[in-house]
Amino acid sequence: MPNKEKTLLFRWYNEVWNNGNENAIHEMMDEEHVAHGIGEENKLHGIEAFKSFYKSFREQFKDIYVDVEETVSEADYEVARCHVTATHIPTGRKVDFNGLGMAKIKDGKIVLGWNHFDFDTMNKQWAG
Repeated sequence: MPNKEKTLLFRWYNEVWNNGNENAIHEMMDEEHVAHGIGEENKLHGIEAFKSFYKSFREQFKDIYVDVEETVSEADYEVARCHVTATHIPTGRKVDFNGLGMAKIKDGKIVLGWNHFDFDTMNKQWAG
């Protein structure tokens, strides 16, 4: 099992989500990336579609913190088990939920992603 700080997914969650570094998306994600488990159709194609999702999420939530609790790495795949906290901006309510992210990595960039986060719990917490 790798040191979690050395994985691309740890860096991804830390830079993109915790630090709000939108430029890091281009550094770590392939242009033709496909993300499963997010977006209106539960699948996003391409970096621009992901950035649209990212911006929309950040407009709804602040103080986003993704704690990567554990990672597993095998060949060109990484999995991260995460705990997420944030504040829903319109209501001021805190959300707290868990999830998993899995990525296929090629040439140092994420080419495929599978997201399994408990968005139902998240939505129930801010909706009251």
